[in-house]
Amino acid sequence: MEILDLKIEYDERVYPPSEDTYLLIESINPINSQNALEIGPGSGIISLHLANHIDRVFACDINPYSLFLSKRNANINSIKNVHFFSSNIFSSIKSGALFDIIVFNPPYLPVESPPKKLIDLSYHGGIDGGDHIRAFLNDFCHYLSKYGRAYLLQSSLYPLDKTIEYLISNKFEYIIKKSLKLDFETLYVLEISFFKDDVF
Repeated sequence: MEILDLKIEYDERVYPPSEDTYLLIESINPINSQNALEIGPGSGIISLHLANHIDRVFACDINPYSLFLSKRNANINSIKNVHFFSSNIFSSIKSGALFDIIVFNPPYLPVESPPKKLIDLSYHGGIDGGDHIRAFLNDFCHYLSKYGRAYLLQSSLYPLDKTIEYLISNKFEYIIKKSLKLDFETLYVLEISFFKDDVF
């Protein structure tokens, strides 16, 4: 199947491209960016799309099947400027590494029972759906370049007000780049950056 001029294969153990994936792709502005980091690439479609516009792209996932599938899709499309590696959000990223773009489509479904399979990790957001969103917000500023932008997808299943309150109280700028109303939720993509007065 060809998507965005990319040939993408699938694996039942990996989250496939869906509405949230395409909403993120439509939201990201790659202009003037030298590198990018995607957390949780799934099939790799966003990272491969960015690799056609940005010199260096890095993508990390906790699911080894995602990494294998993403690498395969990169090879199918003859894309060589993406580096895939294992990491739980920022756990494997060296201190001091900075990215002009950081993309995260977090697992956001509220689920009380623990994940049983690797594929469960792609949607399991903890009891309130916000576990991975909060973890990302706590750390992304250490890896975002001073004029960089972070793109966070969030569902209305976890209160958007909580994320906005965090961003405001921690002096980040943000805009809602895109939103999409579905049957049982609304998806939002937030573009987050440092306040210009705080950039040194």
